[in-house]
Amino acid sequence: MNPYETTMRHPASQTIHRILGSTNLLLVVADGYNASSGDQPGHFLADMALVLAAQLSSYAVVNTKYKRKIMDLSDVSAIRTRPKVKDAFLVPIKQFKDEIKSNGLPPLLLVFQCLAGDPACEEMLLFGYGQGERSSTAMPHRPTIAPSLLSRIRVAVEDQHFSTALAPVDSPYCGRETHHLNQLFKQKNLAADWYDPEVRSILISIRPDLVSQQETAISIGRMLAPAFAQFGEAMSFVRNVDISNIDVSSSADLQYIFRLAGDNRYTDLLRESYIEELAGSIDRNGLLHPLVLLKKEDGRYKILCGFRRFQALKRINRTMVEAKVYQETDFSPEDFFNISLAENTKRRNLNPIEIGHFLESASSSLGLSNAELAEQFGDTLGIGKPGQKVSHSTIHKYRKVNQIRLRGESPEIISDVVNEKLQFSIAAEVLAPIKNDKDRDALYLHIIKPLAPTRPQLMQLLVQLGQMAPQLSEAIDLKSVQGALIKAIKSPQPAATLLKLLRKDSLSSETDQSTAFANRVDGLRKRFFGERAGKKDFNIVASAEARQNEVTVHFRIRRGETLDTLKRLCQALEQNDPFSWSPEEQTNKTRE
Repeated sequence: MNPYETTMRHPASQTIHRILGSTNLLLVVADGYNASSGDQPGHFLADMALVLAAQLSSYAVVNTKYKRKIMDLSDVSAIRTRPKVKDAFLVPIKQFKDEIKSNGLPPLLLVFQCLAGDPACEEMLLFGYGQGERSSTAMPHRPTIAPSLLSRIRVAVEDQHFSTALAPVDSPYCGRETHHLNQLFKQKNLAADWYDPEVRSILISIRPDLVSQQETAISIGRMLAPAFAQFGEAMSFVRNVDISNIDVSSSADLQYIFRLAGDNRYTDLLRESYIEELAGSIDRNGLLHPLVLLKKEDGRYKILCGFRRFQALKRINRTMVEAKVYQETDFSPEDFFNISLAENTKRRNLNPIEIGHFLESASSSLGLSNAELAEQFGDTLGIGKPGQKVSHSTIHKYRKVNQIRLRGESPEIISDVVNEKLQFSIAAEVLAPIKNDKDRDALYLHIIKPLAPTRPQLMQLLVQLGQMAPQLSEAIDLKSVQGALIKAIKSPQPAATLLKLLRKDSLSSETDQSTAFANRVDGLRKRFFGERAGKKDFNIVASAEARQNEVTVHFRIRRGETLDTLKRLCQALEQNDPFSWSPEEQTNKTRE
């Protein structure tokens, strides 16, 4: 159901509705407030107009906010004294008129109002075009449309079973007063820069009983649509639109935008120099490629392609922009993602973060798994190996790195990936899997960025650091590691030097542990087997690295000795866990 036809269930909300269209028709309702007031019954004129606008794909400005007795919005002179009301009601009318003209179409303004306090009127609709008596100062003739065109419109309306008549010249339904909304673009002194003789305007007054009930008002709007549609001209697929009608404030507005929007945590992502260069180029040469816009259900636009062009245009204060305009109902979201991707990759290669952003948005909107994303978009993104299909694991890597950005972590990592200062493979396969952002930042800022280790060197460094403290950031903060880093940075081969220094420190530590282990075994040997006992009498040996969870215990009992010695030895071993003496076991505990 068209969004404006939801009035079938709910009356038009109390606001000033501003509806974007795609034809040269512009509907205006000054008095659409639908509540009854005193002896004046309520009406649903606004609901009729909104349904009519939806049927015609026309522009519309409909006031349902201000009551007529508080503010008569058909009186332009009164509105001009209220800047807030002027900006909300009059200015959009002019903007819509300008947008229609910029597309080479002659605007046709249809001003609707209710007949007031005239139940004896037999005609369903009265048409006013500023008519009066020629050469009469009491009732001056100020036409706003050619009589021949008005006659054709009346015939078309009567073909839809409506009775019509011209408003009497002495009635308030002619729209000839200089301050009347029907004269908005006809009087040179009414409002500065608003005079436009190309605008054709009609005041259409509707008998109150036709809009006194909501369902009836909606039916009237639908019945009138075929008549007025004959006089509407559709805009082309590529058209000029007012840039102020493009929304970029919500996540829904940016659904298809994966050229990253402004985020002060990642200033490099904005590529300010590129935007400035693009703005200068557009200013000099014009916009070479139109934006691609999507007309939303609320009648405004969101960007499908061309977000950076939009930023550049705003920077040079352009008010109108050429754009291809799709309806949100034209295609499925999956089709729009493909259109956006094709348009963006045709202009310029995407960086890894933009690819990840696109995949995240597509997954969220379409409910696709990594495997389905690879199948649907892998070839267009061009992220796989030549001649091979993109794997779901590749998709996972791009999304994993983008998750760092979404969580607001590690801005320098994200910026360096964008600016190709950090290999994407290192970011995706080494840094992204590190869950703790402090560990990730410490590894990148203190090890990877200043030392530029190769992939094998980096993996060895991770093993060495993992043996020194439970957390990477804690290991890197150790005085011994910081000292080694200072020495390594000064050397010709910094990564290799750091690895050598860490290994040397580790070997020294292991030697100390081995000595302590041997001393404790020797103490047990002398205690239970005598001062002169040797390793053949008793010994404990830590197993090889492949079997780190084992120790080998060797002992000898002479004939005639009781098992008492063995029992006491077992008790001693229970009280002094030999695994706590093992260098390998200590390493395991450090890793955990």
